[in-house]
Amino acid sequence: MSKLVTKALALCILGLTVILPSLQAAKTNVLYKDQVAVIMYHHVDDDAKSGGTITTKLFEDQLTYLKSKGYQFITLRQFKDFMQGASVPHNAVLVTFDDGYESFYINAYPILKSMRIPAVNFVITNDLENPLASYIPSLSRDEIVEMTSDTNFIDAQCHTNNFHYKLPDGSPALIGRMVTNGKKETDEEYKQRVIGDTQACVAKLSELYPEPIDSYAYPFGYFDARAIDYVGQGGMKYAFTIVPEMATRDIDPMQIPRINAGNSMITPEVLHNSILRRIVAASNPSAEVPLAETLSQLGGKATVSGGAVTILYGSAQWQGKVNGAGLTNGTATVTLQKPLYTKNNKVLIGIKDLETVIGAQIVYNPTVQSYAVRQSPAVKK
Repeated sequence: MSKLVTKALALCILGLTVILPSLQAAKTNVLYKDQVAVIMYHHVDDDAKSGGTITTKLFEDQLTYLKSKGYQFITLRQFKDFMQGASVPHNAVLVTFDDGYESFYINAYPILKSMRIPAVNFVITNDLENPLASYIPSLSRDEIVEMTSDTNFIDAQCHTNNFHYKLPDGSPALIGRMVTNGKKETDEEYKQRVIGDTQACVAKLSELYPEPIDSYAYPFGYFDARAIDYVGQGGMKYAFTIVPEMATRDIDPMQIPRINAGNSMITPEVLHNSILRRIVAASNPSAEVPLAETLSQLGGKATVSGGAVTILYGSAQWQGKVNGAGLTNGTATVTLQKPLYTKNNKVLIGIKDLETVIGAQIVYNPTVQSYAVRQSPAVKK
């Protein structure tokens, strides 16, 4: 009996030596706080070859590596609560899939289930009528019911009902205008088409499980201001883009960014580094920044000659002076909140003033200790 007890204790100790380091890593290895890395996949398959396909091994390796680095995976419900003001674990990650392929059920779901990692799949609900008719087989109703009922961390949401195609003119069905018998649809017809398609997606998924169907992934990543409005009228409160940034509460919930993870070239280390490069500091470390150095990090250039300051960013050129309170590009003038000034032989500018000049939000990444322009979709509500 004593030998059995001793052996049992030894096994317990061995188990703790395996478990405790990973738990400790999750507690102490704080990479970022109060933001979420939403990562995006499409197809997990060991035979298919495409830019949106990865093997089951790579998929599992990515998730295992992220776990080892202290990332913590959250559910869609947790993500939505976060967007409404709730807290999330440090190093939070939300796993998403687009297109509703059956490979999610066959190859990805067993891995997710065994590792207890939540995920959401954005489904093209028109494919539910005949899942095997697609070029790539799609999820069936039974498979969705099984996954969502057997766990409390797998979700199915909308990738439109039947808008995952392009019109004859090349525009995506979500934002293009249909032409029937030579007649282009009116604005009202377009509006009703988008709202109706969204409502159809909600209705079909609502039959399968009881969670709210209020989240959407834009097909092909394309959308515009009207599409945002009408998708919202169709019942969506959250919509996901393909803009590669971190998700924070200050973004539009109908324009949520995602970081691509579903390419065969994205190794676990590459995915980890891709997330690190996009971490957003809670606030900029300084109200004023060195003009030339910061612009260089943003992809622009600033020069100072005899007190004259020239700023080049994109196609615009701005002129000003040290101790001057304004910058002009010939057709427009920006009045600075604080004049340009020199300190330690460097010209400094207010971060808010620089954002006004370049027309974009500037964020600080504490991991790489540099500034960057925060990417955003071309359209705004």
